[in-house]
Amino acid sequence: MPSIASLRLIDFRSYAALDAAFEPGVVALYGPNGAGKTNLLEAVSLLSPGRGLRRAAVGTLARVANGETQPAWGINAALHLDAETQDEATRISIGQVPEHPRRRQLRIDGRQATGPELARRVSLLWLTPAQDRLFTGPASDRRKFIDRFALAFAPDHGSNAIRFEKARTERNRLLSEGISDRAWYEAIETDLSKYGAKVAQARAATVKNLQIEVSARATVFPQSLIGLDGTLENRFAEGLDLATIADDYRTFLSEQRGQDLRAGRTLSGPHRTELHVTHAAKAMPAGLCSTGEQKALLIGLILAQARALQGKAPILLLDEVAAHLDSERRAALAEELIDLDLQIFMTGTDKSLFSDFGDRAQFLNVANGSLENQEP
Repeated sequence: MPSIASLRLIDFRSYAALDAAFEPGVVALYGPNGAGKTNLLEAVSLLSPGRGLRRAAVGTLARVANGETQPAWGINAALHLDAETQDEATRISIGQVPEHPRRRQLRIDGRQATGPELARRVSLLWLTPAQDRLFTGPASDRRKFIDRFALAFAPDHGSNAIRFEKARTERNRLLSEGISDRAWYEAIETDLSKYGAKVAQARAATVKNLQIEVSARATVFPQSLIGLDGTLENRFAEGLDLATIADDYRTFLSEQRGQDLRAGRTLSGPHRTELHVTHAAKAMPAGLCSTGEQKALLIGLILAQARALQGKAPILLLDEVAAHLDSERRAALAEELIDLDLQIFMTGTDKSLFSDFGDRAQFLNVANGSLENQEP
């Protein structure tokens, strides 16, 4: 399984400099609030395409010392693609460009690389306290949630989503300015329909795989019924193919142009899709469940996604995930995570939260910008 063997941080968040070595299984990070545990998880999350688990802008990640922001931050990781054989490590470097503080650069084994290349090397999944509001917050948060899952199945999903949004932005500009030139719209709508269909296809496949895994295994975490409600995603559920859906969407955009002109924006497409999650045993929408049930549903989804991706061996980041679980569910979670046989980074304020792992985890105390190995 892929695992992060070592990590070096330079002027990243609260870390002036950090060199850490990790074991391939469960890594339990504990320490008081403000010690830098989540900052460390965020650094690991940036080893995948996108803006990481906090979705922070590049220019906000550099360490601030004595009121001054450092000129640039950097993350370097050695990734073993096979932890058992300890084969030659893949080296990933991500950092801020000092001359262009809003830009970051990515290198894999010393050469410039792209997001899809990175997604093919490593898959990352995470669960943070901010996601506790997933089922009651805006639909855009749920789209981002399923898109993160989809990226693990389809490495090009992120770039397809970016291209769709770029085309939608261009079309919306024409609509808001009242431009009616057909040739301009047709060129943009060709891209919008092409990439929109690919985005919807990846989401539909992800939800299908996720539901199979959720339904296949009974655990102490409640089972979910998962569905998508979207213009294009619904067509994939009907069994239509990518080319047909893209062509139909292009025709639809042309026919809807007048209505969109009056609204000043594109009214239909994957940017309006809703993810629905239902507590299966109660037949209750997740948004109406108790906060404890919502947390348990989220954990169940993350575990199901990890099982669905076991061939790709994703790395899991679980921030404060055990803090509000009762002793039965903490014990069950520990066994589930051990059974996954993946590298998993977990955080908590107290070492006792990880007692169910016994000697089956690496324990690291986080304090004063450093990590210290501890006995189980």
